[in-house]
Amino acid sequence: MEPTVTPIRISITSERYEVAASLFDSVYGDLAEQAGGNVPPTPMSPAEELLMGIFSDDLGDGSEESYFVKPADPAVTRAKATGQETDAIEKIELFTEGLMTVTPDAGFTETPSYTVAVTYDETELTGMAGARSTVTYRTADRGLVSMIRSGPVSTAMTFKAHHRAICTYETPYMPFSIGIHALTVDNRLDTEGVLKLDYIIEIKGARAERCEMEMKIQEDKGL
Repeated sequence: MEPTVTPIRISITSERYEVAASLFDSVYGDLAEQAGGNVPPTPMSPAEELLMGIFSDDLGDGSEESYFVKPADPAVTRAKATGQETDAIEKIELFTEGLMTVTPDAGFTETPSYTVAVTYDETELTGMAGARSTVTYRTADRGLVSMIRSGPVSTAMTFKAHHRAICTYETPYMPFSIGIHALTVDNRLDTEGVLKLDYIIEIKGARAERCEMEMKIQEDKGL
């Protein structure tokens, strides 16, 4: 079967703020160096997350689990509690157009699986004008999501809940090592048009940040 390509409209909203946590410890940092700067997702135990200051507020009542990660700036905690605005939280809203490509996976007969790719161009709003981003995953494993960027900046970031990964971020100036630790991956892109990612991201040598991102897509029938 041939891939199905659908023009779509995309909205992305995100909140980002610095946190008092680090994804690079000596052991994991050495592992990243030995692997040439790229380490696939590695599971983290609840004890390791606690050491990073990550606390779950799961009450065991079936409601959606959320997490507390200590912000670096106390103003973030106050803003979250009161709903007030603060410059310590960076908010971005992006509206753009793109393509959704669905390709049948080979080797699946009884339970068909598909590879889904949502592609769009970055803008000056995200600071990556000229780059192209692709969010991709297999429907057989929706909880594993990759975000691939190409162009002036390039990288391949991987998100899997309670897993940490190290990747290389290529820029026109020099490459950087980046750590990703996903807290939640709520992926309903091909069924309901929604993807929610809650994760910690850290450029080695800089302050880690927590990012809560929501992507919504819908078919663009005008194209």
